[in-house]
Amino acid sequence: MNHLAIIRIMSILGVWLSGFLLVCATIAAGLAEYSSVVSFAIAATLCGPLGATILLLTDKPEQKTRPKDGLAVAVLFWFIVPVFCAIPFLPLTNSGGFITAYYESVSCLTTTGHSLLDLGGIPLPASLLLWRAILHVFGTIAAITIAASVLAALNLGGPGIHKSYYFTIPEGSFFDSIPRIVRGVSLIVIVIVISIGGLLVLIGVPPREAISGAVSSVSSGLVDPGAATHAPSRGGLHAGIIGFGLMLGALGLVVLDHLSRGKVGSAAKDPEALTFFGLVLLVGLLAFLAGLPAIPGVGWALSSVSTSGIALTDPARFSRLPLVLILFPVLIGGSALSAAGGIKLARLVVLSKRVILEFSQLGYRGSVQTFTFRGRKQSERTVMGVWVYLVGYLVACISGILILSLLGLSFDDAIQTAIGALSNAGHLIEWGTATQAWPVQLCVILGMVLGRLEVIALLPVLNRSFWAR
Repeated sequence: MNHLAIIRIMSILGVWLSGFLLVCATIAAGLAEYSSVVSFAIAATLCGPLGATILLLTDKPEQKTRPKDGLAVAVLFWFIVPVFCAIPFLPLTNSGGFITAYYESVSCLTTTGHSLLDLGGIPLPASLLLWRAILHVFGTIAAITIAASVLAALNLGGPGIHKSYYFTIPEGSFFDSIPRIVRGVSLIVIVIVISIGGLLVLIGVPPREAISGAVSSVSSGLVDPGAATHAPSRGGLHAGIIGFGLMLGALGLVVLDHLSRGKVGSAAKDPEALTFFGLVLLVGLLAFLAGLPAIPGVGWALSSVSTSGIALTDPARFSRLPLVLILFPVLIGGSALSAAGGIKLARLVVLSKRVILEFSQLGYRGSVQTFTFRGRKQSERTVMGVWVYLVGYLVACISGILILSLLGLSFDDAIQTAIGALSNAGHLIEWGTATQAWPVQLCVILGMVLGRLEVIALLPVLNRSFWAR
C-alpha cells in the first residue's frame, strides 16, 4: 500500500477544505455571526496549515498507486474529513458535544441531511446553512467520484454497474485519472446548482431557500432539514423546479453526461433512466391507491426514489402512507453514479434481466443465453456480485435495526432510522430523546458511512492485511 500517496491526497483535501472554511468565516463576519467566525477560523487553522505542511515536507511518491489505495482514501475521507467539518457546528450542539457535531458533519457530507441541532425554532445562521450546502456539494462530488473510480476499479457490489467512459484504469498511477473525474463531476454539479438556484430566484424564492433547494435537489439531500416538513413556499412552479433538479440528481453522471453533450435520445434510453421513471410512476400509483392525490403522489414518489425526502407538496398528507410503501422506494434509490442512496437502480436492472433470462430458459434448459447492460455482456460473476451486495445490505439493515432497538428506539423508529442511514435518506431518521444518546448517534454515523461505501467496500478495509500489503 502506498501510504505516502494516501497521506498526500488527504493533505490536499485538507487544504481545499480550509479554503471553503475561510469563505464561510468571511461571510459569517459580514453577517455579524461572530461565534461562527471563531469556529470556522479554528477549523481552517487546524486543517489548512497541517495539510500544507505535509505537502511541503513530502515528495511525490515514486511508487505507483493502485485501486486499493483509492479505497483507503475513500474510507479515510468519510471518517476523518468530518472531524474538521464538525468544528463549525460545535457552538450549536448545546450538551451534545463533539459527537453531535461530528454526526452533523457526517450527515451533510454523506448527503443524508438529517440534523440533531435543536435551535428552538430559530433559523440556522446563514453562514452555517451555507456550510451545510458546501458540505452537501463536496459530498456529492466525492460520492460520484469514488463510485466512478474506486468502486468501478474494484468491481465491488456488482461488477460493471459503476463503469463509465469517465474512468479507465491508467497504466501509471491509479490517482492520475482522478482529477479528470473530479473536474467533470464538479462542472456538472455546479452547473445544475446554479441553474436550479437561478430559476428559483427568478420566480421569487428567497436566496436562502433557493440555495438550499438547489443543492438539496442535485445532492439528493436536505441542506435545510425543515424542507422535509414544509411545502415549497412558491407553490407548484417552485415544486416543479425542485422536482426537475431531483430528477437530474437521481439519474446520475452517465445520463447527465449524455444530456450535456446533447444526446437526449441516448439519455432517455439508458436502462437506469427508464427504470427510474418507471419506478416513480409505480410508486406514485401505489401512493395514489394509499390515499394521496395523483400529482402529489408522483411528487412524493420522485422525492422518495431520489432518497432526498424534500417535500414537494404538503407533507401532512404523507402520514397516511403505510411504512412499507415509505421504505420501498428509498431502499431501491437512484443511479449507481449519483449521490442518491439505496441499493441502486443498476442492480435492480441487472437482477431483473437475469430473472427474465431464467424464465426464457425454462423450456430450453440446455441453451446458453446471456444478457447485456449498457451494451456490455454480463456474466454470472456480475449477478453473483449483485447478490453478495444485496446480502451484505440486508445484513447491515437487520444489524442496524437490532442494535438501535437495543439502544432504546421503538421497533418502527429503529427500522426507519437504520434504513434511512444506510440509504442516506435523512427524512426517515427519527428525531427524539433516544436519538440524542451518543451510542445511537455513533450507530447512525456508521450506517451513513456504510451507505456511502456501499456496505461491502468496507469489508476488505477491516482486514489487517489490507493495510499491511
